[in-house]
Amino acid sequence: MVLATLALLLSSCNCYNRMLKKVDRVKATCTPAVLTLKGSNVTADLKVEFPPKYFDEMAVLKITPVLVYEGGEIAGTPKFVQGTKVKDNYTVIPWKQGGSYTQTVTFPYTPAARLATLELRIDSKCANKCKKKFKEFVPFAAIPAAQGVSTVQLLADNMAYLSLMDHNYKRVTTETEQAEIMFQINKANVRDNQLTTEQLKAFEDFVKEYSNKERATLGNVFANGYASPDGPVKFNDELSKERGTNAKDAVSKKLEGVNAKYDVAAYGEDWEGFKKLVEASDIKDKDLILQVLAMYSNPVQRDQEIKNMSSVFDILAKEILPQLRRTVMVANVDIEGLTDAELKEAVNSGKLNDLNEQQMLYAATLFTDGATQIKVYQAAANKFQSARAYNNLGVALAKNGQLAEAKRAFSQAAGKASDPAISSNLGAVALAEGNVAEAKRYLSALNTPDANANKGLVALAEGNYTEAVKTLKGYNLAVAEVLNGNLAKASSALSGDNSADADYLKAVIAMRQGDSSSAIANLKSAFAKDPSLKAQAKTDVEFAKIFGSTEFLAL
Repeated sequence: MVLATLALLLSSCNCYNRMLKKVDRVKATCTPAVLTLKGSNVTADLKVEFPPKYFDEMAVLKITPVLVYEGGEIAGTPKFVQGTKVKDNYTVIPWKQGGSYTQTVTFPYTPAARLATLELRIDSKCANKCKKKFKEFVPFAAIPAAQGVSTVQLLADNMAYLSLMDHNYKRVTTETEQAEIMFQINKANVRDNQLTTEQLKAFEDFVKEYSNKERATLGNVFANGYASPDGPVKFNDELSKERGTNAKDAVSKKLEGVNAKYDVAAYGEDWEGFKKLVEASDIKDKDLILQVLAMYSNPVQRDQEIKNMSSVFDILAKEILPQLRRTVMVANVDIEGLTDAELKEAVNSGKLNDLNEQQMLYAATLFTDGATQIKVYQAAANKFQSARAYNNLGVALAKNGQLAEAKRAFSQAAGKASDPAISSNLGAVALAEGNVAEAKRYLSALNTPDANANKGLVALAEGNYTEAVKTLKGYNLAVAEVLNGNLAKASSALSGDNSADADYLKAVIAMRQGDSSSAIANLKSAFAKDPSLKAQAKTDVEFAKIFGSTEFLAL
């Protein structure tokens, strides 16, 4: 009605009359044809074509691109075009052959614009032919140029690369106890004073305790015999073996009745022990001694060269060599921790606080529901106040959609320790909140796999899809490849992913490939797993071609 009224008003003005009658011949095209969110803006290249013998020589048009959506609109930068006889500096459109112009339009994205229309609102005026009132711009026509805003970029999962810190729980832990029995030079008999040392007493108590203890498996008790590296090599080899055997016999008598198996090993001349003791000593010429060890590998030659160092050999014979004449008794025990079932029972029965930190942090991983994970991690954080507990609590909260609480937990973790995992997680939360600059600040100095993947999400959020694919993987890689136009690669990246989000993205890919049947099937699967996706699909321009179909409406 408005346009009809305008036609009547302008019918007496030739400048308007001819152009208004044929306005449907003006062609507006947009690249991409469906507006697309890239970074934080909706950007497109607009081309407007005027046919031959259309544009009045005295006309001036003001053409404003406007993004129109329910509840609002955003106006872009207007473009002015003029006829050949207008004395202005706008783009000239000849009457006889017609012409065109191009313009890049950019609008800040708002979620309300998912189902928007890009229209060109044309105002017109005549340079000097018409009445005075027609020499001012008045509404002329509105031409649609593009429909909808594709928001595939927003399908990215910003919580995909959160980093849990290691719980350090081991199902089986190994504890070791050892004691030394010392010998006199060139002798292998075990002296009585060596069987009453506090060290050996602790060793015996260890073996007794774990020889028949629940959840404990005592391994072999080793008697490792050594000799000091002075004297004949063959003699020292036999001596070390005899020392190991005698020490084993003496200890086994003291442990009579204990269920233990013994193993004797002879290590001969202990050059490695000799080197360590010299390195740790304050012997004046120790560097020279160590140089000899580095220069010669033959034990006989080593022994002779060191003996030739008369200035230090007496010190070695007094301070170093006696410490190498020994048998080292070693016992290992494997201790079984709580089973997965026992840990879950502790959580479910209210005995959570009876667990230690490692057990708590591991127990949380045994549950798939976010509420239980949050409960366990919160208990660990309350009890142990550690960076690990707060960080892992933040991960559970973030995956449960509680971004503010997650950010608070990560900040508490950062206050306890400096760790790449915590910084990477803070970057992921910042990105999810839309703060790209803050996300980049957290991630810039990091080089962990999760941090690099989060950098890929930052690139995705900035519209740099080529850079994003370098570090993204799985579902998020598929999102980036769709945006790059690589649908085959996107499908390949989704292989094996049967999540609701993956099914939804498969539906988008199917629509872009012209396969609406597969799109419907994937949407049906996605909705069955996550009904909340229905609301998203209703306003997703990717499915605009099937909005009115029976199958889509049924879903």
